[in-house]
Amino acid sequence: MGELLRRRRFGLLGQIVLLVTIVLVISLLFVSALFMRKVDEIVEEDAGNTAMAVAKLAAKDETILEHLEERDNDDAIQQESLKIQQNSGADYVVIADTNGIRISHSDPERIGKPTKTSNEPVLEEGKEVIYEGYGISGYAVKAKSPIRNESGDIIGVASVGFLKQNLNDQILSYLKEVIIWFLLIFIVGLVGAYLVAKRVKKLIYGLEPEEISFLFKEKETTLASIKDATIAIDRKGHITSINRRAHEIFKRKSVLEDAIDQTNLQSLYQGVLADGQGRYNKYTFVAGDIYIVDASPIKEAEETLGVVFTLRPETEVIDVSETIAKMKQQADQMRASNHEFMNKLNTLYGLIRLREYDKALVLISKEVEEQQSVVNLLMTSIKEPMIAACLLGKFNRAKELKVSLTIDESSSMNIDLRPEATEKIVTIIGNLLENAMEAASKHQGTEGKVFVSFTDLGQEVIVDIEDNGKQLSEKEKQAVLVDGFSTKKEAGDGHGIGLTIVQVALEKLNGALYYGDSEAGGTLATIVLPKGSVENGSDERSDSRR
Repeated sequence: MGELLRRRRFGLLGQIVLLVTIVLVISLLFVSALFMRKVDEIVEEDAGNTAMAVAKLAAKDETILEHLEERDNDDAIQQESLKIQQNSGADYVVIADTNGIRISHSDPERIGKPTKTSNEPVLEEGKEVIYEGYGISGYAVKAKSPIRNESGDIIGVASVGFLKQNLNDQILSYLKEVIIWFLLIFIVGLVGAYLVAKRVKKLIYGLEPEEISFLFKEKETTLASIKDATIAIDRKGHITSINRRAHEIFKRKSVLEDAIDQTNLQSLYQGVLADGQGRYNKYTFVAGDIYIVDASPIKEAEETLGVVFTLRPETEVIDVSETIAKMKQQADQMRASNHEFMNKLNTLYGLIRLREYDKALVLISKEVEEQQSVVNLLMTSIKEPMIAACLLGKFNRAKELKVSLTIDESSSMNIDLRPEATEKIVTIIGNLLENAMEAASKHQGTEGKVFVSFTDLGQEVIVDIEDNGKQLSEKEKQAVLVDGFSTKKEAGDGHGIGLTIVQVALEKLNGALYYGDSEAGGTLATIVLPKGSVENGSDERSDSRR
């Protein structure tokens, strides 16, 4: 309990105030001592100079010169000395003859007696001297000057003194003023220290140093445990925190300069700072790979203080998306096949009940022939079964939508594809065919048509998908690969993701997608894939551009 009270008493606020108080007191004492020392030196120097000036004045006084040389009126010399002492503020003015006998003094009883201090430098060498020392009146700052007659001969000495005690009284009066200012500054400094300490406590949310230390360690541990890459950047562009995964992505220790230099991250960063709104699930090319990026604003009240980036490898999300897409394709195939089968079965049942056996045989033969024709075409023109299965499924899906799907009989894709390339191609073709069939069905109804052709001649694999639906405008052709783009009226969250997945798959394969106008009156989508990126056994990888 005592320890708790002690820590409470000397919290951060108390420590800051105590520290500032100690520094303030030491500084003021040091400055005051230095100031008083200088004042003492100045006062003593000024007293010495003043004493010399008065001594010179007395040595040239006409009354003193007149009566000193003749020694005819010592009283006049005494009166003149007292007058000079009074006018100058000196503590004493002494006139002595060449034998050092006092002729005048502030204490009349000392007249006629020899001076206590030596006059030798003045009388024998004719020097003017300033010094400190003890005399009959006490410790004083003194000045002595020779008194010369008109012929230049020394006829006496003028001695002037300022008692040290009186000088100390003057210095003490200055010290009182210094003390007053010392206390005033100390009080102001103490109040300022308290206000600053209180402000600091407010800025750190009232936390104590040990609590801040714990939170910092907790933050480091939390960041290290997060699987996704996390980077926090303040509004000045400085990275304030970064976890281990982010360091691994940029593959360098000096990531602080490199991360914000990434063009795509910089664009997201500036956008979030500008409007204070987050950006989420953005497929972004960063450090030579594709990541799904979330950019969340760091806010205090309404002010945006920075941005936190979270980067997830697109493979994790795309794998899930591709799995869902495959499941959807399979479900579509099964639904379409079941729907088509039930229609044909009901028709066949009706013909048999009506005893139209010849027509029933024609229907069965036609259905088998059409289905077998498509299967034979796919088997002979496509080496990869997964791609053939995808097209067959879309063929049944077209029947469900009552859209005509035609595959060019001269098409050919007989190269040996890498497994990962096959998955990407299935994703690309499946999404684009679905878009083409929906567009044709929406704008042409039962007259909707979709044409597919592909070739692997030359150095590239080229797939053309065209429909007779609505033609894209030039603006739509430019924006068609932007995240979330869709021409559907209900476009919004969840719409347009197919085209984003297509774009990501194309980037993985070094491929490209071009949109143009179809001869059928709708849209033509052309997929171009370099063989080196998709063919099995090639040394060139999909990340060769990095």
